[in-house]
Amino acid sequence: MASGRLAGLDLTTANTDQQLYACPGSKVACATVSLCNRNNSTSLVRLALCTTTSPATTDYLVFDQAIPANESLERAGIVLAAGQYLYVRTNQSGVSAVAFGYEETPS
Repeated sequence: MASGRLAGLDLTTANTDQQLYACPGSKVACATVSLCNRNNSTSLVRLALCTTTSPATTDYLVFDQAIPANESLERAGIVLAAGQYLYVRTNQSGVSAVAFGYEETPS
């Protein structure tokens, strides 16, 4: 069972959906996602939980949420089934995304 930091990403490309984490095919996962704005200005972020490699409008958990300069946003208790993905997006570079939690094999 993997636990702790599951994935990390430095969002260097603005306005582009980027895969943060993919739950392995034989596992389930529970994660918290932390989005940290390292900029001196407000960033807008999106977080999606999806079953494909491209988020649909119905997949968003967070949509254009403002994170003030040098602040962060966390979303906890995100449960992923095998083959599900977490995607993140921001309107500017300088945002970090970290998923932490655990993976386990269902019984």
